[in-house]
Amino acid sequence: MGIRKFWKRKTFANQLIFVFLSIFLLHLIIVQMLNGFYITRVVEKKLVNSSRQTLRQAALNVENTLSSYEDLTEQLINRNDFQRCIKLLDEAKGQEERQIREEMEGMVKEMMAYQTQIRCFSLCTIRDTIFGYDRMQLDLLYQKINDLHMEYYEENFFENTTIVEGKWTKTAYLDRWGTQEYYVYSFGKRIQDWILNKRLGIFIVSIEESSLAQICEAAQISHNPGENYLLIVDEDGTIISHRDKTLLGANLQDQEGWVLEGGEYSVGNDYVVIQEPLENTSWSILSVIRRDYMYEALQEAQTLLWMVSLLLAAVIVLVVVYVSKKMSKEVKDIVDTMQEVGEGELSAKIGVNQDERNELSLIANGFNAMMNKVNEQMELIRIAGKREKEAEIRALEAQINPHFIYNTLDSIHWLAVENDQPEISQMLSFFAQILRYQIQKSNTIVTLQEELQYLEKYLYLQKIRFVDSFEYVLECQDSLLECQIYKMIFQPFIENAILHGCADLSHGGLLKIQIRDYDPRHLVFIVSDNGCGMTEEQIEAVFVHREKGRDAIGVENVLARLDMYYGEEYHVQVESRQGRGTTIRTVIPKQWDISHEKGGIDQP
Repeated sequence: MGIRKFWKRKTFANQLIFVFLSIFLLHLIIVQMLNGFYITRVVEKKLVNSSRQTLRQAALNVENTLSSYEDLTEQLINRNDFQRCIKLLDEAKGQEERQIREEMEGMVKEMMAYQTQIRCFSLCTIRDTIFGYDRMQLDLLYQKINDLHMEYYEENFFENTTIVEGKWTKTAYLDRWGTQEYYVYSFGKRIQDWILNKRLGIFIVSIEESSLAQICEAAQISHNPGENYLLIVDEDGTIISHRDKTLLGANLQDQEGWVLEGGEYSVGNDYVVIQEPLENTSWSILSVIRRDYMYEALQEAQTLLWMVSLLLAAVIVLVVVYVSKKMSKEVKDIVDTMQEVGEGELSAKIGVNQDERNELSLIANGFNAMMNKVNEQMELIRIAGKREKEAEIRALEAQINPHFIYNTLDSIHWLAVENDQPEISQMLSFFAQILRYQIQKSNTIVTLQEELQYLEKYLYLQKIRFVDSFEYVLECQDSLLECQIYKMIFQPFIENAILHGCADLSHGGLLKIQIRDYDPRHLVFIVSDNGCGMTEEQIEAVFVHREKGRDAIGVENVLARLDMYYGEEYHVQVESRQGRGTTIRTVIPKQWDISHEKGGIDQP
């Protein structure tokens, strides 16, 4: 309750500032929480996936490298001339042996010409005759077999090697030339005479470890090995390739922090290890990424985000203070103006900047427009009251005139009867009934049957007036006779058709009035004649632009009445051809239950 009372006592501006700042701070806290818990994990996952793709490419490069050396070895040891030299090497002596070794050395040099990473070859025949070639011993007349290869031969390391596949060894120290120490990994394979199906010996090729180190270095996602480096191990965990050459040949699990669980390596919580096996070998390539490196860019972004957020908070405070003060002033102006209006000052207006389109300016504009409308309505009411009084006076003055005319016509009618003039008597009787029908309230609602009785008498008199120059047909569906319409709503269309369609004809004119269903909710009133017709310009002027004139007797008035009575629920369609006549179709809603005062007329 105390907080609510405190809140209610604050101004609108202070409430607005507090709400904006609260929302901003809440948004900031949520964003930082997402950064800490969600985005961090997303970044790690994305970086690991990217590193895995890079590692996979590095693995393919290693596989291709190993495969190329295997193919090279296969091509050499399967050469007929090379196998011929191996067979002769066991028996040759002296000069012949020297020639055979030179021939074999030539073939080896040819194979090594474009393989700069291959350090040396050697072979041992089934009679333990050994031949070797070392790239670093070019200046020696008789090359010595290095200790590493001799160790392999003495230990029968490749005796269990399959004939087809061969075998890769772990990386080992080879020798030292100057200050450079050389580490190599080797591939050994049995030499087989496939024609005689006879074993000829063992062949070993050694490749410098730098060939693998270069592939690993190229696949690092960071040039700093402290942030990311790659290494290769065999199935026992022996290190085949590593940036630290002192670890070559050592077991990875013997190194501090390294653990192998379920076939996957890990090295503490500070590093992420990604592992990819190498096909056709028992080796695996590992990528070691320091976690701090993965989050370094994210932490910089978070720091920048905090700085930008605090700057935005300061800007928001200034903007909100300015906007809230301005809005408070506009609200106060609106309230003060309303109080003036409440005290009777109806001409009071709210000062509005026309360039603004905010809600308060819309309220001010709406209030000013409402007051303008109120003042206009009050003026209209004043004028209408004045006119109503004037109309009452004119109505009292003219009240006697219609009754006087009707009574006079009735007297003439009886005089015609007494003088045996039945046609004149009939015309006067019809005219008196029409006059009585028209005198009654003009906007009274009548049935179609009552309106048709009036139109029948009206057409009878018009036909006599124009000396039977036209005939007329009046049709209405029986189901519509009790339908209700406004009195004399269509009479101007009929009068227009007679005066401008049939009046200029000496004979043969035809006027047709039809009333029928249009759809379940509407009826259509059709007036057609075979008179002179109308041009498109006349139709446009009379029925679209509603211009007043000699050619539009009563039409403008009846269209205005249709607008007032039916709004958008009616429509008028006009078809006309000059010299062929005109048809006007008027569709209006059906009305059945409207109470009305009958203004009926006697049957003829």
